[in-house]
Amino acid sequence: MSIQDELLAAISWAAQRGWAPATGGNFSSRTDKGYLVTASGVDKTCVTANDLLLCNLDGGVLEGDGKPSAESDLHAALYRLDPMIGCVLHTHTVASTVLSRRFPEGIELSGFEMQKALQGNQTHATTIHLPVVPNSQDMNELADHVRAGWPMPWGFLVVGHGIYAVGSTIAECRRHLEAIEFLLACTLEESRWSK
Repeated sequence: MSIQDELLAAISWAAQRGWAPATGGNFSSRTDKGYLVTASGVDKTCVTANDLLLCNLDGGVLEGDGKPSAESDLHAALYRLDPMIGCVLHTHTVASTVLSRRFPEGIELSGFEMQKALQGNQTHATTIHLPVVPNSQDMNELADHVRAGWPMPWGFLVVGHGIYAVGSTIAECRRHLEAIEFLLACTLEESRWSK
């Protein structure tokens, strides 16, 4: 499967779960020339190859119609920041949005078997930290917040915004995104019990 086809499959997979509502979210994968990224304003439930843009690592469009979303610049910044990042999947879910507002200092996860789906974790019997960074409409400022907290091996949440999952491959990034979304859903559900 080509990188383009694999990325389209990942976008469709996330959209079918309701993780990219109202044309929200953006998705990208590194290529030899830069990265493929979804164009702005595209309904992710019916995205096609024509909705992907090829950009260089400065965020400039090399091929494709339409324009990248403003957040494409954050994807470019991530690819420049860490050469091991091969994919960035950004979604908007209730759990990631609410918990990022409730815990702007970051989210502690402990005792969940699903923690082992995150690269480098071998046991549930540890506490891991999922970073949360302040939101900004200025992508340079947002990228500065991310750089200040790096490394973030699975991704990070943006306050009131959603999650940016990262991985060395599209498959790894999908796994990180799915695991984090599951862990956040569990955390949100547990917070209801404590009231």
